[in-house]
Amino acid sequence: MSSLSVCRIEEHFPYPKMRRGQAEFIDAVLRSLKGGINVIEAPSGLGKTSGVLSAISCLSELEGAKFIYAVRTHSQVSRVMEECIKFPRIRMIALRGKGELCINWKVRRIKNNFLMNMKCEELRKLGNCPYYPSKIKEARRCHDPILLKGDSCPYYASLGIINGYDAVVLCYPYLFEEELYSVLKGFNPDYLIIDEAHNLRKFWLSRIIVTVELEKLGRVLSSLCERWADLMRSLQRSGVQSLEVPRNYLIYLLRECLSSAPKSFEHFSKWILSELEGSKRIILEPPDMILLKEVDGSLEDSLKRFKSVLLISGTWSEEVARGEILGELNYERISLDRWGEVASFIVRDFTTRFEERSRLEFYRVASTLAELSEAVVGNMGIFASSYEVLQGVLDAGFENMVERPLFIERKDMDSHELSRMISEFKSMSPIGAILLGVQGGRSSEGEDFPGLQMTASIVLGLQLSKPNTLGRVQEISWKKYTKLEDPVLINACRSAVQAAARPVRSQDDIGFIAFVDRRFSYCLSMMPPWMRRGIRYVRLEDLVPSAQEFFNRRSPIIFKGTDAAEDIPPSSES
Repeated sequence: MSSLSVCRIEEHFPYPKMRRGQAEFIDAVLRSLKGGINVIEAPSGLGKTSGVLSAISCLSELEGAKFIYAVRTHSQVSRVMEECIKFPRIRMIALRGKGELCINWKVRRIKNNFLMNMKCEELRKLGNCPYYPSKIKEARRCHDPILLKGDSCPYYASLGIINGYDAVVLCYPYLFEEELYSVLKGFNPDYLIIDEAHNLRKFWLSRIIVTVELEKLGRVLSSLCERWADLMRSLQRSGVQSLEVPRNYLIYLLRECLSSAPKSFEHFSKWILSELEGSKRIILEPPDMILLKEVDGSLEDSLKRFKSVLLISGTWSEEVARGEILGELNYERISLDRWGEVASFIVRDFTTRFEERSRLEFYRVASTLAELSEAVVGNMGIFASSYEVLQGVLDAGFENMVERPLFIERKDMDSHELSRMISEFKSMSPIGAILLGVQGGRSSEGEDFPGLQMTASIVLGLQLSKPNTLGRVQEISWKKYTKLEDPVLINACRSAVQAAARPVRSQDDIGFIAFVDRRFSYCLSMMPPWMRRGIRYVRLEDLVPSAQEFFNRRSPIIFKGTDAAEDIPPSSES
């Protein structure tokens, strides 16, 4: 008998009808939660969030089971909590980090997580935080501490009531954060469900390879110690691109530099020495210091702590999933050959390959994209392979070429600032706006843009690692901890496909998708069938007439869909 019928899922699913493929997805979720490590590949926009919540609602009621539901970004946590309200049988709490929740400005202003935690701990120990200890608030059925206002610390208040819930939703990098993970162990979850799980290995590896900006480090150390300045000058005079420094020597040097530092440097001293002491190799390669860290256990060891693990992705083929997650796993695919109204293109006469970049080529692509934006009905997203490529488009004069409102994702944006910008961008859909972001960034993977919020996605350049020490170290680490033959290309294609799929979040959406780099031909096998079908190779200048033809033929459908949007049940996020 199907687990879907045993669970009587219709009693838990809050919408009048399911989307195409959604019942099959929920059934696969329930099957997968019987044990082991499981992978489900399903297209974005299928209604995966409401499907997962339906399974949580059923199993928490039938078995008293407890869940961790992990997503990639803060905005995805918010969408899960918004959806939770529609499920009356679920008791779910959002677990967020101090960076999101702290209301003490002395702590909140600190951007470094380690230093933020140290400042928080200091204020709490001295009794100098007016918001701690927390007065535990009355628990809500769908409890998101970021929405709470008052005179009590929402972070520690949420930790104090977590055990009263059936499910916790959080960003999955927090699974590897010591303080939060100790709280989760006390919660004693049975099941772990991870969405956008194709990024999980990358975040796990980010604990092994850590970079520290030498310029920022130098601004502190050069004022304290001439020996650090001498080391940097020696590196510069040597002409070498990178230099491995003995760990014990660098620790000795910094301890000497920091020994006479004022008390205000105490937290900084503990942070940098902790980073160095936890490293087994240290490489100076301007603009970064690369730290190779020690790590306990493996990713698979972390996953085996749960009764059952479900990993969900829209861009994880079976071959790649089995190459990334070592050991035995079960794999299912929810395949939809057609998904929305889509036209896909690969530009064959342009590349952002470093050796072939030039001001003329950036001007050529910038002017084409500016003209293309005039043909698009609704909003357009442009996702560059790096901030350097993004800046190259801007340096070519793109801002002065376009008439539409332009929103630019900056490298130093915090989550709140980016969220405000994305909301304003979405609100511009009736007149049409342009979002300029990066592949693998929060706007290209952590956001949905249904309807007119984005109807065209331009993926500019393939995000391959730079041919430097950091890139080589990252590739070596991928090959050490996975069985992937070409992890650099796989990750680049995955980020590109994720960005390309932003406009097509349901079977009713339309998407004009352009991969602007001839090297995207290597990514065809990683594209979902609905994106790959009928893909055309064109010249850069062919994009504008192709877009004009695409939107001229579909404009009546677009506007009809927009008018009827209120009648469509909102059963679907990513």
